[in-house]
Amino acid sequence: MENQRIRLTRKMLKEALVRLLEYKTIDKITVYELCAEAEINRTTFYKYYGSQYDLMADIQGDFLRELENSLREENRPVSLLYILTYIDTHRDSCTALLRSAASDGFLERILSLSLITEQLEQQLSPRYSGFENDYVREFITFGAYSIVRRWLMSEQPEPPECISKLIIDLIEKI
Repeated sequence: MENQRIRLTRKMLKEALVRLLEYKTIDKITVYELCAEAEINRTTFYKYYGSQYDLMADIQGDFLRELENSLREENRPVSLLYILTYIDTHRDSCTALLRSAASDGFLERILSLSLITEQLEQQLSPRYSGFENDYVREFITFGAYSIVRRWLMSEQPEPPECISKLIIDLIEKI
């Protein structure tokens, strides 16, 4: 179990990186400026992370774990609206993570959580078999990814309900 000081240090580093990602890509952020932003010594940084990319991976992992735990706690079928509302609630950090050059796969990892893929599989398996199922699932996942990414990057985003309805309408037409 981590002590409070370690948790606080990691939190400060994560918040600093998210702030810097609002106007710079991760490949342009140095460990030096990250430490300055977090007001933490570089030695302390290297005690927990090997690079800013490791810190980014930790932030993404935290987000995915929190989302999955939140979905499990609700103890109800996974709903696209719930996921989009959760993402919308954490819009600033999600947008910062998506803008980063190293964010490839982050939104895809969200859409590939086991709870989400299991529900999609249940909906597709009666209609498609074998290789068709794989192609349709891929098509839906990347189509939803593109819509959600555009929605997150929008300066005046629609409510999560509108985006959820749009994606579900498109899936039902397949």
